[in-house]
Amino acid sequence: MDKKEKEEFMKQKRAAYKKARTFGLFLFIAVMAFCCILGLMIPVRPKESVLEKRELAKFPQFTVSGVLDGSYFSDISTWYSDSYPLRDVWMSGSNAMKKLYGIKTKQIVSNKGTADEIPVVTKKENEETSEAVTEESEQESVQTEVTTAAQTESTPAKATAPAQIVLPTDDPSYSLPAITGQTLNGVYVEGDTGYGMYFFNQQAATTYIDMVNRTADTFAGTANVYTMLVPNSEAFYLTDEERAQLEPDWRNEKAATDYYVASFNSNVKNIDIYDVLASHTDEYIYFRTDHHWTGLGAYYAYNAWAQEKGVDAHALEEYEQVTFPGFTGSYYTETQAAAMEANPDTVIAYKPLTCDRMTFTDTDGNTLNWPIINDVSGYRSTQKYSCFAAGDQPFSYIENPNVANGQACILVKESYADAFVPYLTDHYQFIYWFDYREYNGNITEYIRTVTQTEGINTVDIMFLNGLDPISSIESMNRLNSLMQ
Repeated sequence: MDKKEKEEFMKQKRAAYKKARTFGLFLFIAVMAFCCILGLMIPVRPKESVLEKRELAKFPQFTVSGVLDGSYFSDISTWYSDSYPLRDVWMSGSNAMKKLYGIKTKQIVSNKGTADEIPVVTKKENEETSEAVTEESEQESVQTEVTTAAQTESTPAKATAPAQIVLPTDDPSYSLPAITGQTLNGVYVEGDTGYGMYFFNQQAATTYIDMVNRTADTFAGTANVYTMLVPNSEAFYLTDEERAQLEPDWRNEKAATDYYVASFNSNVKNIDIYDVLASHTDEYIYFRTDHHWTGLGAYYAYNAWAQEKGVDAHALEEYEQVTFPGFTGSYYTETQAAAMEANPDTVIAYKPLTCDRMTFTDTDGNTLNWPIINDVSGYRSTQKYSCFAAGDQPFSYIENPNVANGQACILVKESYADAFVPYLTDHYQFIYWFDYREYNGNITEYIRTVTQTEGINTVDIMFLNGLDPISSIESMNRLNSLMQ
């Protein structure tokens, strides 16, 4: 190649490079313009994420204070990124790319937790420590009783369900809202199974214990107060050595359970389900792709409740069983593990014997009549746990027309109780339950109304919660505010 030919070749090469660079620049500008236009298309912005099972950020309300402190603009930024059109599609694509990194049979995903040490407390020590608190609460209760008595004299209780709600209606076109997702501290994945990490929080524990004890003291003599603490599956399937190797702050849930139980006062009746579940670990009592227990796990807890209350539990064979395959729950949502997607769970539910309908009020204020065990065959794979008791609604109740024993149960709960409620249906005339993550009223006042209702002779209050959810100080502060 002579000099002239070489110059011509280099000239053509530079021209081709320039065209390629110009094309790349225009392509980049076009993509950015498309994304910008897409981002401004407010009507197509999603309101919830199916993958994350949560409501997405909403456009903030304009306030002068928000503008002055800058929070209004940061909230707009959060809204823009959180509710970007096709969010789940982009996330699925990203997860698909990550799956190409290589085969991973064991991994830790989203390790968010830090933990406090779990104190060792005996029941006797707790009773001695709480004497001063009990005396103070008794003084406060005198004033409460005087006020309550005056209210009762002026406003006699009626022999009807005390809930002030809109009458329920059947609406076949109603679509059950997405389940409010639980924020998981972290997930350890081994094969097709997820294990939720447990991080004990002393401040959250103290808040929960004080709230339960205060409630038990407030209603001593008028209502029975029960607690049920539900551990994660990891408590039974991983060893302390494995936890320590994976994450030093990963705490032992049996030790945490013992601490809570020892810290409750003598007015609290704890239903011990830890040992009960431990004796059935060779059965399908927990999901692999989700943090919840199964209908079978909840059934064994129901047996423990029946023994504590002194009633006969129904045999599992008495119930009509319904099955919903293809369930991928919170662990899959959090990790997008391919092995979980390939081996989904099956939700097995057991229908109550005496009543099959309930009523709930959703977050939008709609009050609806609903099956206690709903057919979720056509639901998304991530929503099949909502077959139990309409999922997580702010307020729900059952008035069983076939049970006339004058007994009422009030549950303060999160999603673990959903699979438990159906078993209670045959034992109470009235059941009311509050999801403290969504409910905004005063639960204590509601309980007081129930205890004063004619026709109700027994009131059981049950705090049924997972150990992991009550380790959140934000959640416990919210719950405590509802129980004042």
